Amino acid sequence: MSRTSFVVAALALVAGIASVSATGRKDEPQHYVRQKSFFQAQAECALYLGVADDDLQRYVKTGYPDEEDVRCLLRCVAFNLRFWNQTTGLQKRLLASHFVPYPHDFHNVERTEACLAENLYTCDDDLCTQVYKAFQCYYQHYGALSECPQFIVKYYNEDLQLAYDTHGLLYTSQPALRHLAGGCFPKDEESLCFFRSFNIRAGLYDDHKGWNLERLHYQYDEEVFHPSNALTVACLSNQQKLACKRTKCQHAYESFKACFGHSLAHDYQVKVVFAE
Repeated sequence: MSRTSFVVAALALVAGIASVSATGRKDEPQHYVRQKSFFQAQAECALYLGVADDDLQRYVKTGYPDEEDVRCLLRCVAFNLRFWNQTTGLQKRLLASHFVPYPHDFHNVERTEACLAENLYTCDDDLCTQVYKAFQCYYQHYGALSECPQFIVKYYNEDLQLAYDTHGLLYTSQPALRHLAGGCFPKDEESLCFFRSFNIRAGLYDDHKGWNLERLHYQYDEEVFHPSNALTVACLSNQQKLACKRTKCQHAYESFKACFGHSLAHDYQVKVVFAE
């Protein structure tokens, strides 16, 4: 290759890289998805609560000792990562997502459940203590804390904001808005595209990868979304065979309707969030 040809090729490569960087197509779009690791949430909470770095390092190195400041730090982390809420308390699936089971440990779930049963909350336990007891069961029995960011579930007000943003981004027409608000779903391609875009922005759907069962299960906590649900996996596989006959928007909704139409999540999106 001549020097001139080499320079031209190099410039073309640089231009291509710049183009990709400018469009962002090579990066995974974040949309309205929040992910955070346990240690990121812990660092944030240490800052909020004024925990000194030396103290935080000691907490971690000594396995989170039973001290008031440690208990309340973990309470903050629990709300930060949303594996605890004021209404229903511990969200087991969400806390478990921040632990990696040890290889060949096939009884970690049973041990963790036994620990939770043995360490029931008492009337004298404040919220920090309740969270601490639950966390220690997972810390001692479930596995090692993961350093990788995990999906953060959304609350109702965030779903509403996501829906409002989707209206604006798609410039949804008034007839389509009336269909959505009246629970008359679906009526047209525009409504279907709203459904698709909402779930893409929520991080629950991808045109190429399909429905993200792990995130759906975290978000809605229904058995039909469990990644190991054989009926669900088979249903989605069969729906994929029909994709070539549908538009992207049709396939997103029809596959969800076929496999999850009887779920609470379906009614929640269509009859509650979209209707607002």
